[in-house]
Amino acid sequence: MRRLRNAALLTLAIPIYLALVATSGLLFKLDRQMSAEMRDRPWREPTRIVSKPTGKVVASVYGTDWRVTTPIQIDQMPEHVTSAFIAAEDVRFRKHFGIDLIGIMRALLTNVRAGAIEQGGSTIHQQLIKAKYLHAERTYRRKFLEILLAARLDFRFSKDEVLEAYLNDVYLGHHNGRPVLGVDEAARLFFDKTPPQLRVDEAALLAGIIRAPNRDTPDKRPELARTRRDAILRTMQVQGWIDEDEYLRAARRPVQLRAGQLPRQPYPFYLAALRAEILAELGQNALRRSGLEIIAEIHPVMQQSAEESTRSGLRSLRSRHSWLRSDAKGDPLQVALLSIDPATGGIRALVGGSNPAAPGFDRTLQMKRQPGSAFKTFAYLAAINSRKYTPASFLLDTPLRVELAGNQTWEPRNYDERFRGRVTVRESFEKSLNVPTVRMTDEIGNRRLIRTARDVGFATDFPDIPALPLGVGEVSLRELTGAYTIFPNLGNRVTPFLLSEVRDREGTQLFLREPAIERVVDPAPAYIMHSLLRGVVRQGTASRLGRYGLSHVAGKTGTTNDYRDAWFVGYTPELVTTVWVGFDRGSPLRLSSAEAALPIWGTYMRDVPSGRKTLEVPEGLTEKRIDPESGYLWAEGCPGPVREVFLDGTAPSRRCPRGFFGKIARDVLFETESFDEPAAITFDKFRRWAAEIDQERQRTEDRIQKIERWWKRVTGS
Repeated sequence: MRRLRNAALLTLAIPIYLALVATSGLLFKLDRQMSAEMRDRPWREPTRIVSKPTGKVVASVYGTDWRVTTPIQIDQMPEHVTSAFIAAEDVRFRKHFGIDLIGIMRALLTNVRAGAIEQGGSTIHQQLIKAKYLHAERTYRRKFLEILLAARLDFRFSKDEVLEAYLNDVYLGHHNGRPVLGVDEAARLFFDKTPPQLRVDEAALLAGIIRAPNRDTPDKRPELARTRRDAILRTMQVQGWIDEDEYLRAARRPVQLRAGQLPRQPYPFYLAALRAEILAELGQNALRRSGLEIIAEIHPVMQQSAEESTRSGLRSLRSRHSWLRSDAKGDPLQVALLSIDPATGGIRALVGGSNPAAPGFDRTLQMKRQPGSAFKTFAYLAAINSRKYTPASFLLDTPLRVELAGNQTWEPRNYDERFRGRVTVRESFEKSLNVPTVRMTDEIGNRRLIRTARDVGFATDFPDIPALPLGVGEVSLRELTGAYTIFPNLGNRVTPFLLSEVRDREGTQLFLREPAIERVVDPAPAYIMHSLLRGVVRQGTASRLGRYGLSHVAGKTGTTNDYRDAWFVGYTPELVTTVWVGFDRGSPLRLSSAEAALPIWGTYMRDVPSGRKTLEVPEGLTEKRIDPESGYLWAEGCPGPVREVFLDGTAPSRRCPRGFFGKIARDVLFETESFDEPAAITFDKFRRWAAEIDQERQRTEDRIQKIERWWKRVTGS
């Protein structure tokens, strides 16, 4: 019996011991964090954000939340302001040791009667610890840690130090989607004043918000707020913090608000993303230090242009297309823009959404979407690298039926629902044709494309399906932008980043970024793709960039098959920029990338400093004059010539057909058609698509038969 009892006690003791060890470890960690922050007081000395490209300070922010409002200092506050908050939340604040035993006993009796934690008896010390270091869940374990840390806080720091930290961080509701933290922000919002300017009745009114900050605010429930204010004023009078006359004058005043505004944080999307990167690299403790100097890759002119171009671009889209004002759930149209220096990967500008007041969700990093035709670039890169295809090679743009598992079939179609017969690789890429791209990728194999995608930095586990080259795998905007850096860098890929360096107030370096540059593709095929991407802008789906004076750039449109996402990725040797437009829930845009994303990209790139340097032709390439209609070497009497680059040993050896029969062959075999991505597509068009494609297929097959008959006559084959 004794052995059983001992075994039972041991079984009970082990989990208790482990729980105590875990709690002790957590307590030690939290105590270190709390002590370090209270000593350093990051709300007093600002963190300076410095632009590395310009060397100028672009923002000064306070506290771990990077607020722009000036923090309060307790010795500069009128006594009636501090007394109002003490009266509202912890009337024995200056008498207890961080824990109010009377309040705890009262709360304990209430909780026992209720059978759950209904009251906490929290002091200002405990509220500060709960808000900054513990979760809000009501559990006895959290309450135990809170009590121990509160006593520790009172032992190590003065009452005024604790009160200053509390008044700078107390939660006082939400405004325009962001939390209102601290007395300074609340005073500005409700009275358009700074805290030292508050009257005693105004201070009591703000202190009364704490109990229910999103319900009992003076703008929502003025009578209830006044009742709470008057109770706080009476407590202040009873405690001797104001006299009877002050109490009566304050209590007679009506609730009068004067709405103000918080200072606008500059570059909200960029700073939110930068703060998230610091947390990922250095942890929360780094933000608890005061006087930091953070060197970031932001370029202020580019960031301002990014914010303005995305704002004006969305406004234009919504005004011209009524269905873009919101989706079926009422969610707004979104936009994201990322602009990086391809030499290092430094992010010069970032816009993570359409609402700068809520920059928390960064669509350049946290969102994953299908890149659509913007992914075709890597299918063509894989084809060029295989040496089976060159820019002058022919592809077949004819109806295609792909057999899938389960007796299913898939018939890819082009955006304009037309077929062109024989097209060159260049024409197929510049016009973003789907069918030839699928045929080409099938020839080189999806595995080659998947390897290429991994080499250039995509982390997605791409599906091995026929539609892969059309961009059906989901990627992040940063992945896509980083992958495109291999073209201006002629094979070198860089990883995008915002944070370059961190120094403390003494100038000691706490962090230094070394750019991640990796050779992933040989320079020669990268240059060939650069020439194709230049063609997209000169005469392909992005040709309207000429209206912005940007005919010198290179890039690729990206419209998903269902018209849900619109992309444009483009670059100069000094800057790679990606723009995405879409709805978060994936509602159809019904617009091509040339209509939705390209104007935003063009407006931004037109207004930012970006040179017109050209890339030097690397070794391993041969340049030839080509007949643009046949894809063969040019000769007198043939159209053109145009200049194409080829990997050494892959240039065509036959010359173009000349004379009478050559003219007939070009007229029939190499007939060219104008092309532009459809600007918009209707819902009716979606429904009619399947029926119309059958009719178009029959017309195309007749044309192909005609082409094949002429080919046999001309070549004698």
